Amino acid sequence: MKKVLLLGAGRISGPFIDYLDRKCSCNVVVADLSEENLDLAKKFKVCSETVKSDACKEASSLIDRYKPDIVVNFLPPEYMSEVSKICLEKKVNMVHPAYLDEDTKNIADDIKKEGIIFIVELGLDPGIDHMSAARTIDHIHGNGGKVVSFRSLCGALPAPESNSNPWGYKLSWSPSSLIGASKRTAKILENDREIVWPEGETYRHVFLYEVPGLAVFEAYANADSLVYKEGYGIPEAKTIYRGTLRYPGWCETICYMNEIGFFETEKKPVSGMTFAAYTADLAGYPGDPKKALCKRFGLEEWSAFILRMEWLGFFENKPLPFGSCSPRDVVSLLFSEKLLFGPHEKDLVVLCDEVVAEYPDGARKMFKSTLIDFGVPDKWTSIARTTGVPPAIATRFILEGKIDTPGLYAPMSREIYGPVLEELRNEGIVLEETIINI
Repeated sequence: MKKVLLLGAGRISGPFIDYLDRKCSCNVVVADLSEENLDLAKKFKVCSETVKSDACKEASSLIDRYKPDIVVNFLPPEYMSEVSKICLEKKVNMVHPAYLDEDTKNIADDIKKEGIIFIVELGLDPGIDHMSAARTIDHIHGNGGKVVSFRSLCGALPAPESNSNPWGYKLSWSPSSLIGASKRTAKILENDREIVWPEGETYRHVFLYEVPGLAVFEAYANADSLVYKEGYGIPEAKTIYRGTLRYPGWCETICYMNEIGFFETEKKPVSGMTFAAYTADLAGYPGDPKKALCKRFGLEEWSAFILRMEWLGFFENKPLPFGSCSPRDVVSLLFSEKLLFGPHEKDLVVLCDEVVAEYPDGARKMFKSTLIDFGVPDKWTSIARTTGVPPAIATRFILEGKIDTPGLYAPMSREIYGPVLEELRNEGIVLEETIINI
């Protein structure tokens, strides 16, 4: 029987293993340091063995020991390069949901030469967004059209009925990625002009976006959209924008926090300092933290930003639990304590693609693809399901030979996106398609 080695058993592993348990004849070996994660994996029949292991350090020995047909890498993205090189050396197929890194990209020719398959960027975002875009773009090109503009927006949020805090956000993921994005540089293409917003400036260039029947969100650019001119094969496009969706108010808060340095990483001694004193000191007006922030930004005490900071705990007169820390450490602590889903609450994933095409006869059309998916309370979140099921489908199809062309792929090739999107539909993860003449 075919064997899968899963490195890392975090939040997305449940939906991943569940899919293989239902749909694939194989054995799954799970390696993780957390006994709790391993215990959850043991509940599935397809899980033939679990091993308590630092899979980051022991990937090579685990592959030698279990001789898998495919390695599925759910370790943090910084380990992609190392695991990729090991899989190449051992001549083992690999699936990874994270963004392709340069080191792995540089061994693409060797991967193909060895006759193995690596599929990366196959989760939700990146992943389902890529497949949706590639399908639409191939359709446009196949009918003689050209892409004028491309926009993709994605958000992982609390469902409207579970949106019960003033931040409009709850953690369905590690806070580190969320906080790290607050300083990320964004690049877009607008009317054939490259625009760069460095180190969080993107939050100052926000617009409102309505998803009919659901909500009105804020949208802001995320990371580098320019690479998708080549990645999606749309050199003719004049506008390319990939962005993130949040409930209104998020961008205002991040802008203020960025301005006073709450996302910086330099550590300083804070022994004996309270949250309130730390906040006031960071604002530059020691004393009452609420008054300090109001003075710094010219706000009233009833402003939404001030109320959000108070609710989260930045004004509390309790000691910081650190001897030394960075501002980012303080934010991460409070986020992880307060921005949490309660029992029976649901998260929400929203993905919206809009592609404008122009045809030789002068016709212009907008192709809209929309995914709205809710979590299953007390089972797993939508973000875990939409990130964990796509790599499970690809794993199954590689094992069954439905995906069999050697090489390094993101899921923009028809061989991958065709069957994977169809199977996602069977799993209830459905993109609704609309075409509008404009």
